[in-house]
Amino acid sequence: MSSRMQKLSARKIAASVSLVLSLTLSGAAAAADENPTKDELARLEGVWSFVQVKVDGKEQPAVREADRMIIQKDGRYAVVQGPRITHGTIKVDPAHSPKHYDVTIGNGRLKGLSVLAAYELSGDTLTLCMPLGGNERPTVVESKVGDRRLFEVFKREHEDVKDTLIAAGRRELTGTWQSISYALDGKKASDDDMKKIQLVFDAEGKTTALNDGKVFLASTTKIDPTATPATIDIIFTEGDGKGTALGIYKIEDGVLTICRSAPGKPRPAEFASNPGSGLTLMSYKHQAATTKRPFRTGASPR
Repeated sequence: MSSRMQKLSARKIAASVSLVLSLTLSGAAAAADENPTKDELARLEGVWSFVQVKVDGKEQPAVREADRMIIQKDGRYAVVQGPRITHGTIKVDPAHSPKHYDVTIGNGRLKGLSVLAAYELSGDTLTLCMPLGGNERPTVVESKVGDRRLFEVFKREHEDVKDTLIAAGRRELTGTWQSISYALDGKKASDDDMKKIQLVFDAEGKTTALNDGKVFLASTTKIDPTATPATIDIIFTEGDGKGTALGIYKIEDGVLTICRSAPGKPRPAEFASNPGSGLTLMSYKHQAATTKRPFRTGASPR
């Protein structure tokens, strides 16, 4: 090979190496841009207990020892306060000072409300500060009398996120549910029939279905609230049902919706029952008595 050809080959190799390095570095830079938020959500993932709550700078009464805020690494959260559970999502941006924490409430009377908050995370202590009324993000994570802010301090508990969410899901399901709609293969039952049907969950996930007060179906259940949508496995123990039916469920505005397949069939992916689908779609209204609660929000105003 001539000296000239060697020089051309060397230039081509150098250009190729430069291009590969450029693409590699560009990809690494893009990944680095994405990682801080994901890393921060991973740091926030966990089960948090309430240490301190201030409203408008005023100390609030001690919270229940069992109350929790549960954050998943995908940004979904649940706040458990007695029998009431608030769901929603958070977005964080650790590049700011103080760090940004944006909350969107997913259920209840403030469903859809978004709040711009700020936070500090130090070891196993999480501190949140958010506006009460208006939506101007706090510039400091602190509380003063008259500041119109909600200020909360949490401590990380050494509890499993999934186990805690399952326990919260069990609590949310426990009670008596009045049937309001039923469809199998897209065929709907009459409103008059629905008035006779109730579904009762106990604290362990056992269910009984009642028709005019008489049990016609019973089961045990397994739930996974960390799935999207949340899943429910129904293992029939009494009545005409046999085997295990795989389903999905959601609770919105006090209404429980379950979509399940026939035993032995795949789990449905959406809440629908169309002709020929073999899917059952059921909705129930919660009949449990409501309890008035003091103002306290956990991750968001309620």
